[in-house]
Amino acid sequence: MEKFNEFLIEKTEEPLKPSELEIVVLGLSDEEGTFADLIQKVAKKRGIKHTLVDITEAYITSSDVEIGEVKLRNIDGEDTDMTINMHKSIVFVRAGAIQSLTAQALVSSLQTIGFFLVNDLESMLLCDNKMASSLVLERNNVPIPRTAIVNNVKSIETAHDKIGGKFPVIIKTLRGTQGVGVSKVNDMSSLVSVCQSLWKFEADLLIQEFFDIKSDIRTLVVNGEIIGAAERIKKDDKEFRNNVHLGADTQPYVLTELERKVIVEAARTSGAVYCGVDHCKVGKNIYVLEVNGSPGIRSHFMGYDQEGEPTKKIPDEVVLGKVIDRLSLEENRRPMMRKEVGFIESIELDGMPNNLIRAKFDTGNSASATMLHVDELVVDGDTAKWKKNGLKFESEIVDISEPKRGKKDFDTRPVVEHGITFNNRKYIIELGLTEKDTASEMLVNRKTMTKLRVSVHPNRKFVVSDYAGKDDDYTKD
Repeated sequence: MEKFNEFLIEKTEEPLKPSELEIVVLGLSDEEGTFADLIQKVAKKRGIKHTLVDITEAYITSSDVEIGEVKLRNIDGEDTDMTINMHKSIVFVRAGAIQSLTAQALVSSLQTIGFFLVNDLESMLLCDNKMASSLVLERNNVPIPRTAIVNNVKSIETAHDKIGGKFPVIIKTLRGTQGVGVSKVNDMSSLVSVCQSLWKFEADLLIQEFFDIKSDIRTLVVNGEIIGAAERIKKDDKEFRNNVHLGADTQPYVLTELERKVIVEAARTSGAVYCGVDHCKVGKNIYVLEVNGSPGIRSHFMGYDQEGEPTKKIPDEVVLGKVIDRLSLEENRRPMMRKEVGFIESIELDGMPNNLIRAKFDTGNSASATMLHVDELVVDGDTAKWKKNGLKFESEIVDISEPKRGKKDFDTRPVVEHGITFNNRKYIIELGLTEKDTASEMLVNRKTMTKLRVSVHPNRKFVVSDYAGKDDDYTKD
């Protein structure tokens, strides 16, 4: 009988062509004109379908989790429907898409189904909350201006002392973009007055030390790669904000090595796939002012290559084109693993209802397929005939798995595709079948964990699934 590894070759996955991609922008139709128009122009040049979805009008009518498709209705307020596929879509989440709980629910639904969001809800909410983002940046040793929260009149003096006890200071609402909700105050009486006025509108406030600077720098980052940087220079000496929307001039900016290091760390800390990092220089010191999860592109940028080196001045359209080009690559369209699971969980195999498999989630497992121990295995040409818990299965062999540890070879395993249910969702995964005596009934590899979109808690079992009994012997492999 012919052995399966004599005629099978390891399969490779072809990257998606631009024409197979679709760009979806979630936002507000009356606020996203600049970004939406620009991204439509760039997408059209690359042959990529583009759609703007008005988050206040659209809703999900149906979803097919197995094939990863969702139907959205009324995307433009005029009863227009569309179907998007999670494997082929890049979904840009703009600031307007998180301003209400209803809008957040739609974003969260797409995220739960498995769509690649730029950016996901957690990172968008973090960037949108100035106090929360300041705390996270500070905790990760990213230099920021001294910052404190003020929630009542009694806290003002203590907060002011915490940031240095000097004037002027900056008052910011926790949420706000384009310089809105930012005030400069010059003395204690003004500070109290401004805070009291804003509290009347139920605003949450923070106080921040003031830097007398004539410019700041906006840097666009995609997955830790710097795309472009621009210096924003205020026109009016009386204006303390450097936002382009407020009339600031911009010019291409060449970042120093230290600036690049701080910027990339700030972007990583935010969890955003694509973001704008704003920073300033005070003498020799660098301070990150903000990480924007929904950055606009209205500046004169210095372009950067993939090694982080400056190239030449590039127009807005080229900047956004570079962003899309990076996100079109499969390796850059991998969402963060927000769902936590235990290192032992239960999985149900199709064809084995109410018979849970005890699975070990092994983050060090780089084998090409998840291992499944079976009772019997016969390879007949390109077909695997196997038994598990008294039930018979017959599957097409699609690949070969040859796991190793160091120089030690394990058995060669036929790989089959099989359906599973995990955490109440169905998936098709690749299983490497083996009759060899193993420590675990199922050993879940990194590839499968990526498909399940989970991260592993090393000290917990059965976080999202029911108990399945089996005494694992971890002295074996």
